[in-house]
Amino acid sequence: MRNRKITIPSPFCFQTSLTVQVSDINYGGHVGNERYLLFAQETRMRFLSSIGCSEQYFGPFGLVLTEAHVEFFHELFHGNNIRISLAIGTPSRASFDCFYLIKLIKDEGEIEVATIKTSMVCFDYKERKVRSIPDDLRKILQQCAEQKNDG
Repeated sequence: MRNRKITIPSPFCFQTSLTVQVSDINYGGHVGNERYLLFAQETRMRFLSSIGCSEQYFGPFGLVLTEAHVEFFHELFHGNNIRISLAIGTPSRASFDCFYLIKLIKDEGEIEVATIKTSMVCFDYKERKVRSIPDDLRKILQQCAEQKNDG
């Protein structure tokens, strides 16, 4: 068995579902590797919206993705239904990590497809500088990071 490099924190604080579109398919007939980062971005955008934010409007600032890692375990094809669960790592002064678990949903059960980690930094687009995460948003992120998983 392959040694995993991404360790996802146990509590998931957000979950969403997507259907693989024809535009997600590459010349190999399956989902292209770059699309997984788009799945992560869509999940992150939905999560941020659920807390009243976006990547452009994270309090008075924005967010910038500074690093991304993807581990692939299973192929996806057009029409597949997937569930993406999101966990938040403990936030620092100006950044936080998002962890994603993508699962293929089938009648006979779920198959782990990929894990992703993205590092997000709070950024002032006007001043072009890294900024501290606003206290109210840091509190929300911290609560997500510490959320107890009852399942």
